[in-house]
This record gives sequence, C-alpha cells and structure tokens, in this order.
Amino acid sequence: MKQYRDEYLAAFEACGGDAEGRGKALAAIEASDVRAYGAPVPYAYIPHLFGPDDVAFLEDVSRTTHRILSKVIARYVADPDYRRIFRYSPELERLILLPCPYDEMLPMARFDLFLDEADRSFKFCEFNTDGSGAFSRDYEGGRALMLGDTFRTFAAQREVGQFELFDSWVQAFMGTYRSSSIAKDAPVVAIADFEESVVKSDVARFLAAFERAGVRPRFVDVRSFAFDGERLTDPVDGTVIDAIYRRAVTSELLQHPGECDAFIDAVAAQKVCCIGHFRTTVVHTKVISIALFDPATRALLTPEECAFIDEHVPRTYRLETGAPIDLAAVCADKDSWIIKPDDDYGAHGVYAGIDFSEGEWGRLVQEKLDAGYVVQEYYLPPTVRLAPVELPADGAALRVEPWHTMPGLYTYNGQMAGLYVREGREGIIALDHGGLVAPAFRVLG
Repeated sequence: MKQYRDEYLAAFEACGGDAEGRGKALAAIEASDVRAYGAPVPYAYIPHLFGPDDVAFLEDVSRTTHRILSKVIARYVADPDYRRIFRYSPELERLILLPCPYDEMLPMARFDLFLDEADRSFKFCEFNTDGSGAFSRDYEGGRALMLGDTFRTFAAQREVGQFELFDSWVQAFMGTYRSSSIAKDAPVVAIADFEESVVKSDVARFLAAFERAGVRPRFVDVRSFAFDGERLTDPVDGTVIDAIYRRAVTSELLQHPGECDAFIDAVAAQKVCCIGHFRTTVVHTKVISIALFDPATRALLTPEECAFIDEHVPRTYRLETGAPIDLAAVCADKDSWIIKPDDDYGAHGVYAGIDFSEGEWGRLVQEKLDAGYVVQEYYLPPTVRLAPVELPADGAALRVEPWHTMPGLYTYNGQMAGLYVREGREGIIALDHGGLVAPAFRVLG
C-alpha cells in the first residue's frame, strides 16, 4: 500500500499538483448523482491502492471476522442464556429470532477499521450490517480520478482497476436466495428502505445490476408493503414480492412501531425471503464489542480467533453505573476514550475525547451515563499523505498533508468485494466532521 501511495504521489508531483485533472474530477463529482448531506461528496485526489498481497491480507481479515461474527449470531439465536449478554429490548429480540429460510448468518457487512499502510496493523472501528452503504461514493470517485493526468501517469506504469461492488452483490444475493427453502425460479426482488433515508445512488445501481442478471427488481418503501397472510405485495401495482434486499436499519424500523408490520409479518410467516435477516443486528450494534470479550463468547471461538479479537477489537464497556470500568479514569484520560450510542449509525452521537477539553469531556461522560451509550478505547488512526480534489484557497496545488484514515471492507457472504475508505482530521472520521472519501483501486501488476 505505502509503496503504491509513494509512486502515486510522485506522479502527482510530476504533474505539478494536476490542477487541470482536479478540476475535471471536481466537475464530474458535482455532475454525478452521489451526494452527502445534500452536497457533492468531498474526495481525496490521492486514492488508496491495494496490491495483490494487500488484497489477500484483507480477504483473510474479512473471512476471519465473518466467521467469528457468524458464530455469535448463531449462538444468540440458539441460546436464551447467551442472549442476556446483549440486553436487547424485547422488540429487537423478537425480530432477531424470527425464522429465516437460509443458513448464511451475515450476507452483507462492512467492517470499518483503522489500518496502518506501513505494517498492516489495525484496530476495528465498528461492524456494519444493516444498511451498509456508500458503494456509489467509491465508484463515482474512482471514475472522477481517472480523468486526471496523475491517474493516467500512474496507470501507464501499473495495471490498476476499481473493485466491483454491484454485480458481485447480486450474485451473492441470488446465491443466498437460491439456498433458501422458499426460493422460486424467477423471483421479484424489492430493495426495502425508508424513502427519506435511502441512498438513491446506491439503489439505482443495484436495481440496474439486478436487471443485468435477469432479475426483476424494484424499490419499495418499507412501510408501504401489503400482506394478506400469504403474499407480500407492492400496493402500487399488486406485484408479489419474493425476496427483499433489506437496507432499512433495524433501529430505524423500531422507531416506526406499527408502520412496517406487513413486511415484518411476511418475514415471520416465511412468505418472503429477507436478505439480510434481522438476525444480522446482533453484530451491528456497538454491544458486539463488549460481547466479544465475554467468557461465553470466548467459549465459542478457537484460540486463534480469541487472539484475533484481543489484537484488533478495542475494549468496550457500557457507560453505566456499576460497569467494570473506572469512570474517574475515563474522565482523567480523555484522549484514550470515545463515547458511542449502543445502537445507531452514521457517526450519530459519537464523541471522541481528543476533540474536547477536560471539563467538556467530564461533563459529557456524566451526561451520557446510564443513557444507552458505550465507552470504548480510542485508537488514534494512522495517517496517510494526500491532497483533496478541491484546490486549497491559496491555490497551493502541490500541498500534500497527513490525514487519518479508515478503510471499510465490504463482504458478501464472507468474501471481501471491495472497500470504502474515509479520511479525517478530527477525532471522528466522517464526512460531517470535515472528512473525505478516498476511492479504492486494486493494483494488479
């Protein structure tokens, strides 16, 4: 990784900062359908580049992580005593325990981690299952970078290409569907989410990918289905839905009690095949980072898997009275901790101690105490050298600066398909915290 970055930066410098290429990339991004918070996505002009050995390493990380999390989900479903570790609400537990007509525990996930390019050491940030997104951000950003002389200079020396995230998901989705006990020969597939929450650019590309595979797809708001006890239908035209690609996050479903019952009842009756099933939520919440260290979880795992957790998962505790952690020490050492809601997404409600004064941090710890939060060891993300697509206000095209980095590994049925990489300069790496997206490329030779 680092070798390829150095070569790419050399090409960038040889192009004098490639102001013309950056202008083309910026125009392409602004003209695309990819948005974040209503505005064009901010991108890095220096991509992340992964060679064959890097990809093989990350594929192994993906398989190991998927195997561990799948064991946790299976034990949660099978063992009432084990469920007590998680303390999920009765409503959430009911959804998780609904019957599922296929064996795959974790069809889609994105494992976000802090990865050091120099030695491949890493710590996990979080595990995403429900509604994993941002596929289009990587795709469109990569296409934009290809317009510049920097990319062309690098590609003249190295064979390089994007990771493919859309057709590969349809292939994995259909493989899981065909393994189910309720599969049909020619299913109608609905991508289900809340209309106001869905990432439309992702949905458009997945719909097109299903169509390329000869599958009839559509998007349906998760509240809009109708169910008569036998058939789940789209009320717009009465079409029967056979399979669901669920992008609606479970926590958001629970915020709409009674509004999604047709969808939920059809899953419960096994009249529709839901991929991924609600049971993926077991490892989507931040509680999983507590459960992985519990003796009951360790008993499920091999010594190698336990060592993997010890090395790569930050210690995490419930932020509550009586928790096995010294809250005074948390307050006194703010730069070593981060506070997160136990079940949310998109960096909502996340607070890194490094971004606060000592007084502010102490008040924040007390404010979030016993309020549904966890406190986790803070791992200072490694940095990489890059420049944004947009030129600095002073026009210094060649300015290259260190940014903290966080790749996310997309996995389909446990196999890595590609990456979503973000960069940041605050304690939290997110686009609404001044972050950037860095397109990912595979270096083939």
